Amino acid sequence: MRESFRRVLTGLADVVWPRTCAVGACGRPVDRPRRHICSTCFAALPFHEPGGACHVCGMPIPAKTPHVFVCEACDKHPPPYERTCSALDYKGDVEEMIKDFKYNRASWLAEDFADLLEGAVRAHLDGAAVDALFPVPLHPNRLRSRGYNQAALLARALARRLGRRCDEKSLARIRDTPKQSLLNGVERRKNLTGAFAATRPTFIRGRIILLIDDVTTTGSTLAAAAEPLRAAGAAHVWCATLARAPHDS
Repeated sequence: MRESFRRVLTGLADVVWPRTCAVGACGRPVDRPRRHICSTCFAALPFHEPGGACHVCGMPIPAKTPHVFVCEACDKHPPPYERTCSALDYKGDVEEMIKDFKYNRASWLAEDFADLLEGAVRAHLDGAAVDALFPVPLHPNRLRSRGYNQAALLARALARRLGRRCDEKSLARIRDTPKQSLLNGVERRKNLTGAFAATRPTFIRGRIILLIDDVTTTGSTLAAAAEPLRAAGAAHVWCATLARAPHDS
């Protein structure tokens, strides 16, 4: 009954205030129910190609490979997570929409983004094997300042689609670190040392955890968040991000 009522309200709102596509200067009416990206723009988004990326960290490589490829860095120094997938390449309209989602309270994009993230997870990870989804947490100071955790919005929406639990209590950010976007690869890793802690190790132990974040660049945030999960006894830690950004160092 509640869902039917919500659909009626959404339909009435669309008549009074028609939704237009959130992609750049598209401006077309949105033809995807209860979404904010039209079907034409949705299909034209820069989808991340996993066939040209490391199986572990998801770092792009110059050419596609027909087999599982592990980059030299992951081969020599395996990260605390075992798999990574991303839905999109972080560029152009995707970059602008994610910035709005993250910094300008465009939380209404969460369902569109979760559609994209679900596709990546179902295509490249075993979603049925996952026990719980953990959003990469914000420090309480950052959460108060921003008002919400964009990774948590994604994780909640994706958990509903996968029929899995979204756990926002078992992993905490215990150090308020400078923004990663201002740092290079080496600085990012140092910046996040000891930034996260497992708060409910008894729940984590033996489970397959799917870490969720909006954007990954070097993988430093995912690695730092995965470390206490593995130390707490997680059986496996996999990662899924909405977008993959390029980096030089």
